[in-house]
Amino acid sequence: MELIKAACTVGIFTLLSRFSGYCREITIAYCLGAGVYADAFFVALKLANTLRRVFAEGAFAASFLPRFSKILVRDGKEKANGTLANVFTVMLGIIGVFSLIVLVFFPEVLSVLVSGFDESSYKFALTVKLGRICFPYLLLVSITSLFAGVLNTVDRFAWASGVHCILSVFIICGIIASYWLGSSHEQIVFVASICVVLAGILQVAILYINVMQHGFRVWISGSCLSPEVKDILKHMLPGIFAAGIWQFNLVIDMTVCSYFPSGTITCINLADRLNQFPLGTLGVALGTALLPILSKAIAVEDFKAVNREMHKGLLFSMFITLYATVLLAAISVPCVATAFQRGAFGGEQVIITAAAVEGFAIGLPFYVLAKVFSTLFFAAGDTKRPVFIGVASVLVNIVCLIVLPPFLKYFGLALCSAIAAMVNAVLLICIAMRRFSLQFSTEFYCKFLCQCIAAVITFFILKLQAYYIWDNSYGTSHIKWIVVAYLFVSGALIFFAITTVGLLFTKQKQWKLWRKDAW
Repeated sequence: MELIKAACTVGIFTLLSRFSGYCREITIAYCLGAGVYADAFFVALKLANTLRRVFAEGAFAASFLPRFSKILVRDGKEKANGTLANVFTVMLGIIGVFSLIVLVFFPEVLSVLVSGFDESSYKFALTVKLGRICFPYLLLVSITSLFAGVLNTVDRFAWASGVHCILSVFIICGIIASYWLGSSHEQIVFVASICVVLAGILQVAILYINVMQHGFRVWISGSCLSPEVKDILKHMLPGIFAAGIWQFNLVIDMTVCSYFPSGTITCINLADRLNQFPLGTLGVALGTALLPILSKAIAVEDFKAVNREMHKGLLFSMFITLYATVLLAAISVPCVATAFQRGAFGGEQVIITAAAVEGFAIGLPFYVLAKVFSTLFFAAGDTKRPVFIGVASVLVNIVCLIVLPPFLKYFGLALCSAIAAMVNAVLLICIAMRRFSLQFSTEFYCKFLCQCIAAVITFFILKLQAYYIWDNSYGTSHIKWIVVAYLFVSGALIFFAITTVGLLFTKQKQWKLWRKDAW
């Protein structure tokens, strides 16, 4: 149960992070609505966050963690500490120089990323100013990811996952304080941008204290290009490309959104926020927990352990992910209205956001599957295959963005990402099954089939219930909380009951889903 315990630890703190992010989006929607100021802030923050996922959470984690873990086990803490200092020095130099270059040429970078913005407009100028304030967060969060990787290696997941809440808390406090003081919308987004950098500084400080408590230190190393660092960088480059390809999909989405009316970027971002609850809790948590476990198993060529951990991880994640997919797809309007409809965020924005939520929900299981199976490749030190798979997903996304949005509008924008995730996940699964000789049991397939059947039935029941008991006027009333709570609980009970009946019908021994051995 090491995997499930680790995944639950990371999942709880990641869920807390996602909840704080949700509170942040509520605050922005309430104070700014969906318009010029919210769009400008979201674009400024998203640029730093997108590159963070490429350099810090994506390629770096995949390359650093398995090798650092191996050095720590094989050569001891002193050798691992020297490698940590060398990596810290190289990261500081590379990302620091990169950040300076981007800051200097920020208007040119932005004119490519959001080409739908008029470069002579106030909206474009505001986005440039906010982006230059937010962008140093990339360097700070990259250092945070380095320290988090060290803590994960020694099986300390809580603080590494928990510090991500700090960013949202700082932004919320800054926006609320500015709003209560009667500041203009422009002043509010400037304060929010400054809070982004302050949050990054505090995240670095907290994790470094935890790293020191486990006997590690960092310093600027004069001879940082050691063989170990060169090996990490060598495997990191294809990982950057692989992670960059997937994030490129999100950048393309943002570019297309910039051609839609003002407020579209905000609505799509809010839709993605709801999607991030299950994705962040399960996909990120399970991937984080799996990486050190699979790395150790693959290092000693224990492929039975690889099969066993993948079996547990997939069943556990898909059970919750499928219900989350059903919930978001079946009752998207009630969910969005309950989550965001208040203040400056009205009914029209709810409809737009709900359409995007449905599109994202379709891809949710595939996002999680891709995260789990890509972790398997990263644990084996194989960062090349995901590159070619990522190229295919980008091409699919581009084709879909040309074809779907003109006909399906906001739903089509989100659906493009879902289809790309589907292609990405299917290819990863097919290659991984052959590459790692994965052989899932008949029991596994029966349990997964029961989950899928339960998901389909639950979807139609929830859709029917929502049709009869939801009214759009509830969006401005407190009754919406009661309705959505009822739909959530009733759907969960139905999904759980149908899955259990399916397991009994197929005569599975571990049919009691509340027991540990069921997974």
